[in-house]
Formats: sequence, structure tokens, C-alpha cells
Amino acid sequence: MNKLFKKFMEFAIGNGLTMIVGLLSTIIVSRMILPYEKGRADIFITYTSLMVLILTMGIDQAYVRYFNEENENSRGKLLRNSVKIPIILNLIFSIIILMFYKKISEYMVGETSFILVILFALHSLFSIINNFAMMNVRMKQKAKTYSILGITNKLAFIILIIILFYIFKNNYITLVLATVLANIIATLLAIFIEREDWLNFNENFELSTSSKDLISYGAPFIFSMAITWIFQSIDRISIQLLSNYTELGLYGGAMNIIAILNAVQWSFTTFWIPVAYDKYSKEPEDVSFFSNISEIVSIIMFISAIVLISTKDILIMILGKEYQGAQFIFPFLVLMPIMYTISETTVLGINFKEKTKYHVYIASFSAIFNIAGNLILVPKYGAKGAAISTGLAYVIFFISRTYYGNKYYKIKISLKKFWISATLVYSLAAYSSIYKFDYVILFLSIVSIILILFMYRKTIKILIKSIIKKDSSFIDNI
Repeated sequence: MNKLFKKFMEFAIGNGLTMIVGLLSTIIVSRMILPYEKGRADIFITYTSLMVLILTMGIDQAYVRYFNEENENSRGKLLRNSVKIPIILNLIFSIIILMFYKKISEYMVGETSFILVILFALHSLFSIINNFAMMNVRMKQKAKTYSILGITNKLAFIILIIILFYIFKNNYITLVLATVLANIIATLLAIFIEREDWLNFNENFELSTSSKDLISYGAPFIFSMAITWIFQSIDRISIQLLSNYTELGLYGGAMNIIAILNAVQWSFTTFWIPVAYDKYSKEPEDVSFFSNISEIVSIIMFISAIVLISTKDILIMILGKEYQGAQFIFPFLVLMPIMYTISETTVLGINFKEKTKYHVYIASFSAIFNIAGNLILVPKYGAKGAAISTGLAYVIFFISRTYYGNKYYKIKISLKKFWISATLVYSLAAYSSIYKFDYVILFLSIVSIILILFMYRKTIKILIKSIIKKDSSFIDNI
């Protein structure tokens, strides 16, 4: 069978198992931790991601960019050179934030906590290392190893939160500490598994990529990724500042449901980045390969979203009675993984042609729209307002990525089919954010799926034929 399909299935199965374990942890957390406390823990994680993003300086993107240009024997050295700068910066920044721990902890969780800021610095350090460790595994396309690490993180989190609950009870620190310790365990395991890359300091291989190259390529990403963080996190920050931690906890619960669709997203994006770069380096003129992948991804994402929305009242049972109301929040959030995942197949021109400045434009357009939307909707509608704004902002995100991506690497996609499908999903989401499951939702779901299958019927037929006959002609061997 097609090598690409095999790679995808390896990542998909692993991410599927990770998702199942993640849902188990969601069930446990939602029955132990009240929405108010979960909201405080969620904001801790949100600000940690900002710290990691800034301190990484886009060097993680540079590592991905130059990975395939280095000799296989030199890639371990490239990894260590890439990660050392963010680690040093993290240590410096940690000292600074510890000096202002009172103000920082008060802002994040509404109380003074020195322990919280220590955990904040520690979590950012291991998140940086984990980021590079997981990218190293991804670039080597080791699907099984990647899955093991993801599952280890989730299982460790479940065990830790059960133990810590008996110590700290229903408190945000239970969630925070479990998250930090699980991250440390998964990171150390990743380093151990790929220890030849991390711990072999006796290598004499020369690198064609210098530290200057890494910084030069990565530097433009700092601003764009900071704006991207604002775009992706302004929903939670708006709820924190304009609503309350309980609404933030409900929003987090809704995001946990979206994790089901995110599993599909990560199954694709995890293996897609190295595959796309590898394909382009070998056959840059083969645009039909990328067009075909885009069609397949569109079908999977749209139908998955419809199924998820239509079963929202069943899925909400995962969270428990304390999180009732989250089922009316997450329908609009399905636009996030849909638009992000499909745009991964249309944004390629920016990365292939190294036009990284356009990531700044894309993130800026999306962030401005999302900020305005949250300022208008969150004070009145709370978490649901944030979901509406964020979902629509991701539509802007897709439009921008597709426009600039195709400007430098033209990929033929049927925007007509895409927008009809997106409109169907949006209409279903709008109705489902107001009403519980009824005959209207059932009707809209069935009609939407039928129309999408009809529009993409040619792609579906060829894909099925390709799988049955084990014929790789449709999406090419790589």
C-alpha cells in the first residue's frame, strides 16, 4: 500500500490512542476539578505557551527547515545547537520572573504564589526541550515513538492528578503540578529514546548550518509567532479579563471536546510537515500531489466536524454535570481545526520559498479580527462569544494562508466546493450553539454529509480504488 498512507495511519493510530487517553483524563479532571479552578489552571498553561514561543525565537522552525539539508550523522549536533539558545534564555528569564513573582501570580490566578511562578519557569524549560524532542522524532518520521511519547504524557498526567488530588483537593495547583510533572517525564523519556542525538557530544561532524543561520531564519518567526499566540490565545485572555474563571473553565471543557477533532488535525500535521518538505525537495514541480492531499484532508475534516457537532449532547456527558453548557460553546470551535488543517496544504508556498514575512501578515489579520470580535462578544456572551469570534477568525486565517501560499506555489484546489462545505458546517454550528439535539440538527447533519460526499465524489472514488488495489498512482509514492 502507498507509503504515504502507511505513514498517515501510523500517526493516526498513535494520535487516536493519545486522544482516547486524553478523553479519559478529561473525564477524571472534570469530575475532580470545578470549572473555576480549571480556568485558573488553563490560564497558567496559556501564558506558559507565550513564554516558550518567545524564548524559542523561531529556532524550532529553523531546525525543521535545515534538518533535511544536514547529513544524517550531523543532525544530532544540529538539534543540540538549536535548543541551547532557548534554554539559556529561559534560565535568564526565569530569574527575572521570580523577582516579580507576586505581581505575576496575582495576575495569572488572582493570588500570590511563589510555587506557581517556580512551576511556570520549570514548565517553560521542559516545554522548550520537549518541543525540540518531539520535532526531532517527527522529522525522522518515527510514528510509533511519537505516539509512545504522547501516550506517556497523558498516562503520567492521569496518574499524577489522581495522586495529587488527595493532597491538594479541588484546587488549580493539582492540575498545574500534574501538567508540569507529566511534561517532565515525557521529555526525559524522549531524550532517553533519542539519546544518540541528545547526549553524543563527541561528534566531529561538521555542520553546514551555523548558529547564525538558525537565528537569521528563525528571527522573523518571533514576531509572527507572537502575533499567532495572541490570535490563538486572545479568547482565553478575554474571558479571564472580561468575564470570569468559571466561564474560562467551561471554555476549556469545550476545547477538550474539540480535542477529538484535534486528534485528526495532529494525525495529519504531525507527519505532513516532514513529508511535504521531503516531497518538495525531490519533486518540486509535482503540485498535483499537494492538490490531491488537500482534497482528501478537506473531506475528512468537514465530515468529522459534522459528526462531532451532531453528537454534542452525548459528548458533553464526558465532562459531567458541572460543565453543562459547554455543549453550546464548542460547535463554533470546530472551525479551528478545520481551517488550520486544510490550510496546512495550501500555505506551503510561503515555507518552500522562504517568504516567512507573510506569516506576520497572516497572523496579524487573524489576530486583529479575533481581538475585535472578543472585545465585542465576550462581555455579552462570555465563553460562547469567544468561541464565535475565534471560529470566524480561523476563517480569516485560512483565507490569508491560502492567498499568500498560492502566490508563490500554486496549488489547484476547488474553492467553490470548500466554501459550500464550510457554509454547511457553519450553519449547523450556529443552530447547535442554541439548541440541543433535535430533528433540525439531524436533518442538517445528514444533508450536509450527503452534499459533501457528492461534491467530492470523484476524489473519494479514486481514493477508495487506490486503497483497495494498493495502487499508489493517486497520491504518488514518496
